[in-house]
Amino acid sequence: MEERFDKMENMLSQLIQMVGSMKAEQTEMKAEQAEMKAELTGMKAELTGMKAEQTGMKANQEEMKKDIAKIKADQEELKDTVNIFKHENEAAHQKMEETLKTLVSDQDFIWKKAVQNERDIARYVKQQN
Repeated sequence: MEERFDKMENMLSQLIQMVGSMKAEQTEMKAEQAEMKAELTGMKAELTGMKAEQTGMKANQEEMKKDIAKIKADQEELKDTVNIFKHENEAAHQKMEETLKTLVSDQDFIWKKAVQNERDIARYVKQQN
């Protein structure tokens, strides 16, 4: 009988050890779980911050797109203005060129007449002498 009691006591002792080690493992798991929850909370906070930053960046990007569109519109307006000036300048240049051609033609004609008049005067003077 004593043997049986010893055996039972042994089994009970083993059972108590097993329950104790399970309790220790359970406590350790709870600590790890709490640590994981804390990490998860931190990660959620970081994610929220990143989302806010991303929203800010999107707003900046939209503002930059608007600025670029305005710059492009201004550039097109400047191109149109430059083209108008080019056409006006070209027209003025052509008008001036025509005027110069007319003046050159008039000068040639005047010189031709002057030479002819000089010849006529020289003949007339010769005939008078």
